[in-house]
Amino acid sequence: MADPTESTSVLVIGATGQQGSAVTRSLLARGLAVHALVRDTERPAARELRASGARLVLGDLDDPESLSAAMAGVSGVFAVLTMMMNGPTITPEGIATEERRGTTVAEVAAKTGVGHLVYSSVAGASTESTVAHLRSKATIEARIRSLGLPATILRPVSFMENFTTYATPVVTDGTLVVSLAMRPDSPMQLIAVRDIGEFAAIAFGRPEEFTGQTMVIAGDRLPGTAIAERFGRARGVPARFQPVPIERLRAFDEEVARMFEWLDSGDGELADLSALRAVHPQLMTLADWLDGRETETR
Repeated sequence: MADPTESTSVLVIGATGQQGSAVTRSLLARGLAVHALVRDTERPAARELRASGARLVLGDLDDPESLSAAMAGVSGVFAVLTMMMNGPTITPEGIATEERRGTTVAEVAAKTGVGHLVYSSVAGASTESTVAHLRSKATIEARIRSLGLPATILRPVSFMENFTTYATPVVTDGTLVVSLAMRPDSPMQLIAVRDIGEFAAIAFGRPEEFTGQTMVIAGDRLPGTAIAERFGRARGVPARFQPVPIERLRAFDEEVARMFEWLDSGDGELADLSALRAVHPQLMTLADWLDGRETETR
């Protein structure tokens, strides 16, 4: 069982990634002790965690004994996993690996007696989904529930940070072009990674309210035309939205193409933005996020 003297310590699994590092920052800002699970303490991302005040803990998601040792003595565990194993595409092998590791984390947490597990899943997680990585996360969620773990499941939507990677707007003939494999009028839900960290920290701080809850979390919901408008306003340039043919995306990654077809269908579960802001009043819209990024680069 968790040591009561460590009642404010949280093990962060996936700490070197975007979500895990955001959770780490939010927890540390609230005065909680963070144990960051890493495979190599000398990696630059691990060093940054240590410099920020986190305690580094060696562990391997494929080694249940190391996970058990890492969970001993903490009151909470945050877990985020990835299906991106090798390279930029999603593969069946990567999805299977994520599912196996996620169920292992849940089972070890149950055996160790962790007081509160916060698992970052994905909006739309369903065993009936045509999108494989939504099914796999639903399987992990189901295992958490079947074990009777005191848990909060967060289901974040698409990251605003994706616009800095694969969906980065480009300037063409003096106009900023935002391109996504969606119709211009299809609404897209978005969340800043920072706010995923905030919701996780809020859940750990208020377990009596959030244990047992599954929350779809987002900060904004905009069609492609409005997304382009927000970018143009932030940059002070003309902007337009340009749909990407789904077959072009399918040629690169079949799984990502299925995901965008699902997003474009409008069948996904919706976050209640008003209710979320009641919990976290500083929840960022896309305009807020863009303003913050533009301020940072000036």
